[in-house]
Amino acid sequence: MIEKLKQMGLKNDLILFDRGYPSRKFFSYLEGSGVKYLMRVKNQSMKEVNEAMEPDQIVEIKVDGKTIKVRVLRFMLDSEVEEVLVTNLLDENLGIQEFKALYFKRWGIEVKFDELKNRLQLQNFTGDTVIAVEQDFYASMYLSNMVALAKNEANEKIAQNNEDKSLKYEYKVNTNILIGKLKDSMVLMLLEDNSEKRHAMFQSLMLEITKNMVPIRPGRSKVRKMGLKAHKHPMNQKRCL
Repeated sequence: MIEKLKQMGLKNDLILFDRGYPSRKFFSYLEGSGVKYLMRVKNQSMKEVNEAMEPDQIVEIKVDGKTIKVRVLRFMLDSEVEEVLVTNLLDENLGIQEFKALYFKRWGIEVKFDELKNRLQLQNFTGDTVIAVEQDFYASMYLSNMVALAKNEANEKIAQNNEDKSLKYEYKVNTNILIGKLKDSMVLMLLEDNSEKRHAMFQSLMLEITKNMVPIRPGRSKVRKMGLKAHKHPMNQKRCL
Protein backbone atom coordinates (compact mmCIF):
# COMPACT_ATOMS: atom_id res chain seq x y z
CA MET A 1 0.00 0.00 0.00
CA ILE A 2 2.87 2.37 0.76
CA GLU A 3 4.49 1.55 -2.58
CA LYS A 4 1.17 2.39 -4.28
CA LEU A 5 1.01 5.63 -2.33
CA LYS A 6 4.52 6.50 -3.51
CA GLN A 7 3.52 5.83 -7.11
CA MET A 8 0.57 8.17 -6.71
CA GLY A 9 2.92 10.79 -5.32
CA LEU A 10 3.46 11.70 -1.68
CA LYS A 11 1.80 14.97 -0.74
CA ASN A 12 3.11 15.77 2.72
CA ASP A 13 1.35 12.64 4.02
CA LEU A 14 1.56 11.41 7.59
CA ILE A 15 0.75 7.73 8.18
CA LEU A 16 -0.51 6.62 11.58
CA PHE A 17 0.38 3.07 12.66
CA ASP A 18 -0.88 0.94 15.53
CA ARG A 19 1.29 -1.12 17.87
CA GLY A 20 1.89 -4.12 15.59
CA TYR A 21 4.11 -2.34 13.06
CA PRO A 22 7.32 -1.07 14.73
CA SER A 23 10.63 -2.69 13.78
CA ARG A 24 14.09 -1.45 12.90
CA LYS A 25 13.78 -2.50 9.25
CA PHE A 26 10.35 -0.92 8.91
CA PHE A 27 11.67 2.36 10.34
CA SER A 28 14.51 2.17 7.81
CA TYR A 29 12.12 1.40 4.94
CA LEU A 30 9.85 4.34 5.81
CA GLU A 31 12.83 6.67 6.17
CA GLY A 32 14.22 5.58 2.81
CA SER A 33 10.81 6.03 1.19
CA GLY A 34 10.45 9.58 2.43
CA VAL A 35 7.33 8.68 4.38
CA LYS A 36 6.47 10.59 7.53
CA TYR A 37 4.94 8.43 10.24
CA LEU A 38 3.61 8.39 13.78
CA MET A 39 3.56 4.95 15.34
CA ARG A 40 2.54 3.48 18.65
CA VAL A 41 4.97 0.97 20.14
CA LYS A 42 4.43 -1.79 22.66
CA ASN A 43 6.02 -1.73 26.07
CA GLN A 44 9.40 -3.45 25.98
CA SER A 45 9.64 -3.20 22.21
CA MET A 46 13.23 -2.38 21.18
CA LYS A 47 16.24 -1.47 23.25
CA GLU A 48 16.70 2.11 22.00
CA VAL A 49 13.06 2.98 22.61
CA ASN A 50 12.97 1.32 26.03
CA GLU A 51 16.01 3.32 27.16
CA ALA A 52 14.48 6.65 26.06
CA MET A 53 12.86 7.60 29.35
CA GLU A 54 12.34 11.33 28.72
CA PRO A 55 8.84 12.50 27.72
CA ASP A 56 10.22 13.77 24.39
CA GLN A 57 13.56 12.38 23.23
CA ILE A 58 15.41 11.79 19.95
CA VAL A 59 17.32 8.51 19.73
CA GLU A 60 19.49 6.83 17.12
CA ILE A 61 18.69 3.36 15.82
CA LYS A 62 21.22 1.33 13.85
CA VAL A 63 19.83 -0.72 10.95
CA ASP A 64 22.02 -2.68 8.50
CA GLY A 65 24.99 -0.41 9.06
CA LYS A 66 22.94 2.78 8.80
CA THR A 67 21.89 5.10 11.61
CA ILE A 68 18.45 6.71 11.61
CA LYS A 69 17.00 9.19 14.06
CA VAL A 70 13.57 8.71 15.57
CA ARG A 71 11.67 10.69 18.16
CA VAL A 72 10.23 8.88 21.17
CA LEU A 73 7.28 10.43 23.00
CA ARG A 74 5.83 9.24 26.31
CA PHE A 75 2.65 10.39 28.03
CA MET A 76 -0.10 9.05 30.27
CA LEU A 77 -3.60 8.33 29.01
CA ASP A 78 -6.67 9.12 31.09
CA SER A 79 -6.71 5.41 32.00
CA GLU A 80 -3.28 5.91 33.67
CA VAL A 81 -1.65 3.69 31.04
CA GLU A 82 1.54 5.03 29.49
CA GLU A 83 1.43 5.46 25.73
CA VAL A 84 4.68 5.47 23.75
CA LEU A 85 4.83 6.91 20.24
CA VAL A 86 7.68 6.94 17.73
CA THR A 87 7.92 9.36 14.81
CA ASN A 88 10.39 10.78 12.31
CA LEU A 89 8.85 14.25 12.65
CA LEU A 90 11.63 16.06 14.47
CA ASP A 91 10.14 19.57 14.25
CA GLU A 92 10.45 21.14 17.70
CA ASN A 93 7.36 23.25 17.05
CA LEU A 94 5.33 20.07 17.48
CA GLY A 95 5.06 19.00 21.11
CA ILE A 96 3.60 16.05 22.97
CA GLN A 97 0.06 17.43 22.96
CA GLU A 98 0.14 17.90 19.18
CA PHE A 99 1.35 14.33 18.66
CA LYS A 100 -1.24 13.03 21.10
CA ALA A 101 -3.97 14.81 19.12
CA LEU A 102 -2.54 13.53 15.83
CA TYR A 103 -2.46 9.92 16.97
CA PHE A 104 -6.00 10.19 18.32
CA LYS A 105 -7.14 10.71 14.72
CA ARG A 106 -6.60 6.94 14.31
CA TRP A 107 -9.47 6.38 16.69
CA GLY A 108 -12.06 6.92 13.96
CA ILE A 109 -10.76 3.78 12.22
CA GLU A 110 -11.05 1.77 15.44
CA VAL A 111 -14.60 3.04 15.94
CA LYS A 112 -15.52 1.95 12.41
CA PHE A 113 -14.05 -1.53 12.95
CA ASP A 114 -16.02 -1.74 16.21
CA GLU A 115 -19.21 -0.78 14.39
CA LEU A 116 -18.68 -3.36 11.63
CA LYS A 117 -17.52 -6.23 13.83
CA ASN A 118 -19.63 -5.77 16.96
CA ARG A 119 -22.66 -3.61 16.23
CA LEU A 120 -23.36 -4.82 12.69
CA GLN A 121 -21.70 -8.21 13.28
CA LEU A 122 -20.09 -8.29 9.84
CA GLN A 123 -18.40 -11.63 10.59
CA ASN A 124 -21.57 -13.25 11.87
CA PHE A 125 -22.88 -15.12 8.82
CA THR A 126 -26.24 -16.89 8.58
CA GLY A 127 -24.84 -19.66 6.37
CA ASP A 128 -21.61 -21.13 5.09
CA THR A 129 -22.29 -21.04 1.35
CA VAL A 130 -20.71 -18.43 -0.89
CA ILE A 131 -24.02 -16.70 -1.63
CA ALA A 132 -25.00 -16.61 2.06
CA VAL A 133 -21.69 -15.04 3.07
CA GLU A 134 -21.80 -12.53 0.21
CA GLN A 135 -25.38 -11.41 0.82
CA ASP A 136 -24.71 -10.99 4.57
CA PHE A 137 -21.52 -9.05 3.85
CA TYR A 138 -23.06 -6.67 1.30
CA ALA A 139 -26.20 -6.16 3.37
CA SER A 140 -24.09 -5.19 6.38
CA MET A 141 -21.87 -2.89 4.29
CA TYR A 142 -24.92 -1.24 2.71
CA LEU A 143 -26.40 -0.62 6.15
CA SER A 144 -23.03 0.70 7.33
CA ASN A 145 -22.92 3.21 4.46
CA MET A 146 -26.46 4.35 5.23
CA VAL A 147 -25.52 4.72 8.90
CA ALA A 148 -22.52 6.87 7.92
CA LEU A 149 -24.66 9.16 5.74
CA ALA A 150 -27.34 9.54 8.40
CA LYS A 151 -24.69 10.06 11.09
CA ASN A 152 -23.03 12.91 9.16
CA GLU A 153 -26.32 14.72 8.67
CA ALA A 154 -27.41 14.14 12.27
CA ASN A 155 -24.07 15.41 13.62
CA GLU A 156 -24.40 18.57 11.53
CA LYS A 157 -27.84 19.19 13.00
CA ILE A 158 -26.58 18.54 16.53
CA ALA A 159 -23.68 20.97 15.99
CA GLN A 160 -26.09 23.63 14.73
CA ASN A 161 -28.46 23.13 17.67
CA ASN A 162 -25.59 23.43 20.19
CA GLU A 163 -23.77 26.26 18.45
CA ASP A 164 -24.84 28.98 20.91
CA LYS A 165 -24.69 26.80 24.03
CA SER A 166 -21.83 26.81 26.54
CA LEU A 167 -21.19 23.07 26.76
CA LYS A 168 -18.20 21.28 28.24
CA TYR A 169 -18.05 18.83 25.33
CA GLU A 170 -19.09 18.70 21.73
CA TYR A 171 -21.76 16.10 21.06
CA LYS A 172 -22.45 13.50 18.39
CA VAL A 173 -25.25 11.09 17.61
CA ASN A 174 -25.48 7.84 19.58
CA THR A 175 -24.52 5.26 16.93
CA ASN A 176 -26.24 2.37 18.72
CA ILE A 177 -29.55 4.23 18.71
CA LEU A 178 -29.00 5.28 15.10
CA ILE A 179 -28.43 1.70 13.91
CA GLY A 180 -31.48 0.46 15.80
CA LYS A 181 -33.73 3.17 14.37
CA LEU A 182 -32.35 2.96 10.84
CA LYS A 183 -32.56 -0.81 10.47
CA ASP A 184 -36.26 -0.67 11.33
CA SER A 185 -37.16 2.20 9.01
CA MET A 186 -34.76 1.89 6.07
CA VAL A 187 -36.62 -0.94 4.31
CA LEU A 188 -39.93 0.89 4.71
CA MET A 189 -38.41 4.05 3.24
CA LEU A 190 -36.94 2.12 0.30
CA LEU A 191 -40.32 0.50 -0.41
CA GLU A 192 -42.24 3.79 -0.23
CA ASP A 193 -42.99 5.05 -3.77
CA ASN A 194 -44.40 8.42 -2.69
CA SER A 195 -41.44 10.80 -2.46
CA GLU A 196 -43.21 13.16 -0.03
CA LYS A 197 -44.05 10.33 2.35
CA ARG A 198 -40.50 8.99 2.04
CA HIS A 199 -39.07 12.42 2.84
CA ALA A 200 -41.39 12.77 5.85
CA MET A 201 -40.29 9.36 7.12
CA PHE A 202 -36.65 10.40 6.81
CA GLN A 203 -37.20 13.71 8.60
CA SER A 204 -39.02 11.89 11.41
CA LEU A 205 -36.05 9.50 11.70
CA MET A 206 -33.54 12.38 11.83
CA LEU A 207 -35.56 14.18 14.50
CA GLU A 208 -35.60 11.03 16.62
CA ILE A 209 -31.89 10.21 16.37
CA THR A 210 -30.70 13.78 16.98
CA LYS A 211 -32.37 13.59 20.40
CA ASN A 212 -29.98 10.78 21.35
CA MET A 213 -26.52 12.28 21.78
CA VAL A 214 -23.27 11.31 23.46
CA PRO A 215 -20.36 13.62 24.39
CA ILE A 216 -17.11 13.54 22.42
CA ARG A 217 -14.36 12.99 24.99
CA PRO A 218 -10.82 13.27 23.58
CA GLY A 219 -8.50 10.40 24.51
CA ARG A 220 -9.25 6.81 25.43
CA SER A 221 -10.09 6.19 29.08
CA LYS A 222 -10.92 2.49 29.13
CA VAL A 223 -8.33 -0.20 29.61
CA ARG A 224 -8.26 -2.68 26.74
CA LYS A 225 -9.38 -6.20 27.57
CA MET A 226 -7.11 -8.44 25.56
CA GLY A 227 -8.01 -12.05 24.92
CA LEU A 228 -9.48 -14.45 22.41
CA LYS A 229 -13.05 -15.70 22.36
CA ALA A 230 -13.90 -19.07 20.91
CA HIS A 231 -16.41 -18.76 18.06
CA LYS A 232 -17.61 -15.23 18.79
CA HIS A 233 -20.55 -15.42 16.36
CA PRO A 234 -22.32 -18.83 16.27
CA MET A 235 -24.42 -19.11 13.10
CA ASN A 236 -27.62 -19.91 14.99
CA GLN A 237 -27.40 -16.76 17.12
CA LYS A 238 -27.21 -13.94 14.57
CA ARG A 239 -29.04 -10.84 15.69
CA CYS A 240 -31.78 -9.57 13.42
CA LEU A 241 -30.25 -6.56 11.65
